[in-house]
Amino acid sequence: MDWRVLLGLSVSTIWVGMGLIYLLSVVGLSNFVYLPTADIGSFLEGAFAPLAFLWLVIGHFMQQKEITANTTAIKLQEESARKMELHSRRDSYFKLMSLVNDQLGAISAFHFISVCGPTGNGEMTSEEFAELRGQASTSDNALFVRRMISLAIANRENPEMMHDIFYGTEIRTRHSENYTRTFGKLLQAAKDVDTDEMLTDALLNGSAQGLLYRIIGMVNEDKSIAPFLGTAPADAAANPKQAEPAAAT
Repeated sequence: MDWRVLLGLSVSTIWVGMGLIYLLSVVGLSNFVYLPTADIGSFLEGAFAPLAFLWLVIGHFMQQKEITANTTAIKLQEESARKMELHSRRDSYFKLMSLVNDQLGAISAFHFISVCGPTGNGEMTSEEFAELRGQASTSDNALFVRRMISLAIANRENPEMMHDIFYGTEIRTRHSENYTRTFGKLLQAAKDVDTDEMLTDALLNGSAQGLLYRIIGMVNEDKSIAPFLGTAPADAAANPKQAEPAAAT
């Protein structure tokens, strides 16, 4: 039982007991019985008014306690609902990420054949591309993403060749722009559901798709992307003194 109720019962018992003592010892029960009705009403009103006020105050504090408890429960429910919503959004995001990774793999595949296929340097035939394309579509959607990364690493010391790989033709430019735009949307969606930035960091710095995104940004001289792969953007590579710190990094 709440201590306020115990206090109210104790005070009420003492108050009623003192009232009975006063009634029996001072007024007298026989005299009280024969009092006019108005006098009896006034006596009872004065006797029980303090108790009514006491229980009114106790009820107020009890109600305040219940309101506080209900408010706390509502806050917990809201927090739980937010967590469930965030969990649901993350599940939806991972499903979306799987589809987008397939799309990025397809873009990289056509980009790779544009560079190394019959219309490019001729290193890969259409039959070889079709075989690898089937493998990528069934089990490894990042196959051509890694091929593009390997191609960029092999030519990282040649800025002109790097630019030719990603922006040498209209088709390659379109593939590079489609890739960066698609990955950028995926990265923004990750930020919307990632409260501690672990997901966005892993996506940008710990995945093959993120590495290729950064490579394309480097070739396009995107200043928001730090130099890596032991080289710097094309304008810095033209100046050895400026390229040395980036290479050391």
